[in-house]
Amino acid sequence: MGDTLAEMAEFVKGFCGDSGTCSTERAIKAINQARRLLWNKRGWTTTEEYASICCVDGCFTLPNRYEQIKLAWIDGVSSSLADEWFNATNSTSLSPMRSCYHLMTEVGGKHVLFNDYATNTYQIGLMVENDEDEGVELAFEAQDEYGSYSLVKLTTLARGELSKTSLQYRAIRSVTKPITKGRIRVYAYDTILNTQTLISLYHPSDVNPSFRRFRTPRVCDCVTIYASKRYFDLTDPQELVEFTADSMIYAVLALNSRDNRKAQEFLVNMDLAIKEQEKEMEGEEIPTCGPLRIANFSRAENLIGPDLLSPSANDYFMHR
Repeated sequence: MGDTLAEMAEFVKGFCGDSGTCSTERAIKAINQARRLLWNKRGWTTTEEYASICCVDGCFTLPNRYEQIKLAWIDGVSSSLADEWFNATNSTSLSPMRSCYHLMTEVGGKHVLFNDYATNTYQIGLMVENDEDEGVELAFEAQDEYGSYSLVKLTTLARGELSKTSLQYRAIRSVTKPITKGRIRVYAYDTILNTQTLISLYHPSDVNPSFRRFRTPRVCDCVTIYASKRYFDLTDPQELVEFTADSMIYAVLALNSRDNRKAQEFLVNMDLAIKEQEKEMEGEEIPTCGPLRIANFSRAENLIGPDLLSPSANDYFMHR
């Protein structure tokens, strides 16, 4: 169990700045800066997680919370992810007997909705999940029934109430949204069928949201993924910090060194911060073939060596 943001702020207060004392606000700012420094230094288990995502018309949209899919399963069976080269080919023309035919491919472009409602034109509807988000304004660049795009602004109502546009639209290509306290639900309200369909779900940190969309090799209800999380600042005092207290202290000290333009001291403190986190994670299993998280672990450099007539000492890898 990790430390909350409020608890971590108390740990690092004595290490923020040169004076050794700071406010809670300054400590939280330093924590987020330190988290950003550590975030992509390794494949930390605390910055990766499993998620189950529903599919619509053979596709699923990756929430903005996640940055990169590392593994995926469909109905309990692992599914391979296509690379950039395969995404640029016409996979539907391949023979189903080929293994590459069964790759999970990315649908080009950025998408602002999880579900493209195409049954009829619809009124855009908004519903908030947090009372403090009443009165928040979102702007949509929406396409009307004649194919023209226009800017549509819509203000949220109290929690549980659906605010709707007066006109009807058939597509949305961009959204402008501020940071909110809770999630914002976007609905397509079909006045002909008198139904409302959830077409997108924006998280509090989603600003100007856009998503990646993937096509599954076969029709399914949902996909299970193991993915790395995207970095966002922590603001709620009860949110958990992904890194240990010792690791955060060294990372905050590295920030001080950087501010004082002490490059060597910065590198030493960052190295200590990474090693402290590696000590915590060395007993954790991860489902991907990443490097072992062991303190003082280093990648091999040359696999063959000059004694076996390697073309170059740097062409391969070898254990030291």
